[in-house]
Amino acid sequence: MEQQTLSLKFEESIKLDDLKSCSFFREISIRCENFLKGNDHLAIFLGKEDIAKSFFFLAFYNYLNTKHKCIYFSLKKSIPSINLKVDEAEIIFMDGYNHLFNSEEGEKKLFNLFNLSKEKKIKVFFNNSLQGPQVIKLDDLKSRLSSSLQVDFPALSDNDKKIIVINFLKKRGLLMNEQSIDFILKRYSRNLNDLIELSIKLDEISLEQKKNITIPLIKEFTSL
Repeated sequence: MEQQTLSLKFEESIKLDDLKSCSFFREISIRCENFLKGNDHLAIFLGKEDIAKSFFFLAFYNYLNTKHKCIYFSLKKSIPSINLKVDEAEIIFMDGYNHLFNSEEGEKKLFNLFNLSKEKKIKVFFNNSLQGPQVIKLDDLKSRLSSSLQVDFPALSDNDKKIIVINFLKKRGLLMNEQSIDFILKRYSRNLNDLIELSIKLDEISLEQKKNITIPLIKEFTSL
């Protein structure tokens, strides 16, 4: 379940309140707030929990966009021509920034963005995508990114995954009770990608068969 499948309407609906019950929320929120108050100008979200990172990244952007002039780019969907009017922004969010790695033109754009944003005192948030390349060819860019604030997302608890799945489904107008989600967590997979993919497929099946998503339906579809 990669983020490019998420609709813009869904992205705009993600709020920080949706994630407040997650175990990582307080620590990550404090680090981001301190970054905004401090002297660093670039923070990079890292970690193996791609969906959780992306959810928080979008939620934090939606939160700050009500108070500041923010610009948001997602390079997970496509690689646009990046001609940033940095004078118009206070904070820049770039999701999947590492999709520009291994491209001479792309890495130069990131290098120029780093320098311009620092010169203009614009805060920048990057979100690393596990689906994108991780190796940088341009040494000057590598040194600048390595000097940035690294915000590492910890491994998720089962309760964190349940919270994210429930909110994901709710934002899409999909329904599944907690008993069904608990059953999937215990019997199917603890991987958040797998959980969300299965949840969407189960909802589609429930609509086709005109049945609620119940444990018997889950067993029938997954052969658990």
